Amino acid sequence: MTYIGYNYHGSSNQYIPQLLRPEKGDNIADIRLIKNSFQARGIPMNKPSAIIYCPNFTCQSPNPETQKFCQKCGTPLPKRYLWAVGATGRPSYQPGDILADRYLVKEDKILVDTKPGVLPEMPVEIPGAIIPYLKLFPLRLHLPQVYGRLPSKGNDPNRDIWLLEETAIYPEGAIVSVNPGQPPEAVHAQLMPLLTDCWADASPMRQLNWLWQMAQLWHPFKKEGVAGSLLNPGLLRVEGSLLRLLELPRDPTTPDLSELGQLWLSWAKTAHPAIAPYLEQLSQMLRARDVQTPVQLIELLDRGLSVCGELYKRTYYIATGTDRGPTRRRNEDACYPPSGTSRATSDTSGLAIVCDGIGGHEGGNVASNLAIETLQQHLESLVSENTQSAPHRIIEQIEQAVGIANDRIASRNDEEQRQARQRMGTTLVMALTHRHEIYINHIGDSRAYWITSTGCRQVTLDDDVASREVRLGYSLYRDALQQGAAGSLIQALGMGASSVLHPTVQRFIIDEDSAFLLCSDGLSDNDRVEQYWETEILPVLSGEFPVLRSVTKLIDIGNFHNGHDNVTVGLVYCKIEPIRSAGLDSRLLVAQLQSVPPADPVEDSQPTSFPKKDPETLKPEDAPTELRPSLQPPRSKLPMLLGILLLVGVGVVAGLVLTQEGWQNQIENLPLSPEDYSNPPAPVGEPLPVPDITEKPTLEPGQYLQLRDSFTAQAPEDGKLVLLKQQGQAIPGNQLGFIPGGSVLLVMGKQQAVSDTDAWVQVQVCSTPKPVESEGAAPAPVSPAEGASKPGNEDASPPAAPPPVGVRPSNMGWISEKLLLPQVLPNVVPPDTEQRGCIDEPNPQSFEVR
Repeated sequence: MTYIGYNYHGSSNQYIPQLLRPEKGDNIADIRLIKNSFQARGIPMNKPSAIIYCPNFTCQSPNPETQKFCQKCGTPLPKRYLWAVGATGRPSYQPGDILADRYLVKEDKILVDTKPGVLPEMPVEIPGAIIPYLKLFPLRLHLPQVYGRLPSKGNDPNRDIWLLEETAIYPEGAIVSVNPGQPPEAVHAQLMPLLTDCWADASPMRQLNWLWQMAQLWHPFKKEGVAGSLLNPGLLRVEGSLLRLLELPRDPTTPDLSELGQLWLSWAKTAHPAIAPYLEQLSQMLRARDVQTPVQLIELLDRGLSVCGELYKRTYYIATGTDRGPTRRRNEDACYPPSGTSRATSDTSGLAIVCDGIGGHEGGNVASNLAIETLQQHLESLVSENTQSAPHRIIEQIEQAVGIANDRIASRNDEEQRQARQRMGTTLVMALTHRHEIYINHIGDSRAYWITSTGCRQVTLDDDVASREVRLGYSLYRDALQQGAAGSLIQALGMGASSVLHPTVQRFIIDEDSAFLLCSDGLSDNDRVEQYWETEILPVLSGEFPVLRSVTKLIDIGNFHNGHDNVTVGLVYCKIEPIRSAGLDSRLLVAQLQSVPPADPVEDSQPTSFPKKDPETLKPEDAPTELRPSLQPPRSKLPMLLGILLLVGVGVVAGLVLTQEGWQNQIENLPLSPEDYSNPPAPVGEPLPVPDITEKPTLEPGQYLQLRDSFTAQAPEDGKLVLLKQQGQAIPGNQLGFIPGGSVLLVMGKQQAVSDTDAWVQVQVCSTPKPVESEGAAPAPVSPAEGASKPGNEDASPPAAPPPVGVRPSNMGWISEKLLLPQVLPNVVPPDTEQRGCIDEPNPQSFEVR
């Protein structure tokens, strides 16, 4: 185990951390006595500071915890503050202890990962205790996620510690107002305040907002057996207006909404005087079971929020921008309002859209612009009106507009006879402001972030393979990211019918100055938003930057620090000012409770602000968007039944004949040849009709291909796909290298082979799952195992052939379509980050035979 020692510096009046390792002779016996002695003499003892090792595997230099970038190589230093749960009979660790040679104990149950570049230990099997965290992954804005496992010394699973990330912990050095009414100050990796500690000083709008979020979480939490977390005040933390859960213990018994009413009734005593009568009556209705479902409760709270919303004036500033980027020849992104414009709306609805086209030269830019045009047309009436509309009706209109946009793109694909990977599509992220609410809708991997004075939070969940694995409870997120196809999209606009599309619409209550950032992956890749929100977006909230300037700066960051794709940014800034002449009549609030909305036929109806798709019942094969074949009219079963009877009769006769000894001898003496193993020719007579409803798969120029991680049995005998310099045999001198599983390829051209059953495909390597040795490079030295003898200078016979060399991104060569096609993942679109190694444009025409 490694420990942190401290040298006290009188000039700075603080402790300087120092790594101590007992195995190297460092004395740690008196460390805690020294610390206690300093504290007894009144010398301040702050929480121990960590040494963060650079995640760049070629650097790995130590850095102070307060450093944002590596002092040696400039790599961003992620700070992962973790909350420890589990471990029945967990021993008490002291601040400064380092566990598993990487986790520094800041204080009881709060740790920081000093080696963020190393993957944490993952469980072989997912235990039931952490399944709710995975199933509730779409709600990670409110709850933590499992980071990894800290095993016990005796490998007792009951004593294992589970580490939670993205929990209610302020990072080291964060500037926040810890106590209401106090000026902001720097904090040192501490828990966010309890809701109950901030309750009495909050505004009426803020108090109802917290209750509204609890009501939104009730149904999904109850479904996973953790709704009791919402009844435990010690687990309810707040980050400004956002409700955060510290952890999710399993419920011993199923809680009821009446218990939530009992908790709220205790808070009514210290609620704002204007809403106290409203909250008391609502709590009594919950206790009496007059309000039976979360949907009813949410609607009643929406009425109260609408009344409180009249106390404030809101101004929405919207700006957008898009850029081709330094490496792309065309811009397939699109945005609304048009790029480079900025507009403001005073307390009326506003709209911002970002689309990232899919399909390259096949029409990604057409799809993105078609989506923008359609959404703008169908949401124009909703944006122009300033009336109070029911939230569920707004969500229905958004979903309807998205469906129409999807069908227009899909129809265009059908008209141009685009199939499989030739189909054009687009991702979508959209923000619609309406009075005191903002609606965020997304499909694909374009993202939305919510920025306030206290932090930056990603509010959308990418529609990719990795997120799907987590929602299904199959894997932890950081483990799922290691898969070869982790970033591949499972749905996008235009790739199939609307009946198989699942747009996600979320609703947020705005009660403080906020900014919502919409962006394509040209900016969000490599955590650029998390690294630069404080310098480029936070000044907008303080009035230092205009919105359009922030958009321009973010595009520059995406081009400079990423640069592999188009970059599109939309920024929606909401400025809130109280209306001094406005007042809140408590009687008007109580009047909102006179009529209770009808109960849903199904008590566990899901609130409309959460995604309609059910992560528990979602199957992997149902997730990718695909075109469904049209249903054929039912046929008569009589011909098929007659055919089956005929075949049964023929089989019986043939069996009787073949059991005769003479026939058996003749069959045994038949010579076998390769031809005899092949499929027999079709019989002369008419067989039973077997309709072929599947299209024969082919590869066409312009398609991006994602290879399987492990090749199927149809791979060559040596299990490797070899990329050739020229068409022909895989002989020395004609081999570029082997293509590893999980690689992403771009089809550049195609040429029919001499045999009509095969074709030669020219492909360019976009990315490989891991670095490979370049041709001619010397292999890295390997240290012998402990106890093994070192090799002598004896002459060793050279190998018969050089070891196979892996291809690298941008390599281009030829391969047989028959060998390549079975190793391609179906219905998977590789992410743009894995396409960036392809620097040349494909040839849409087939190559001529010369």
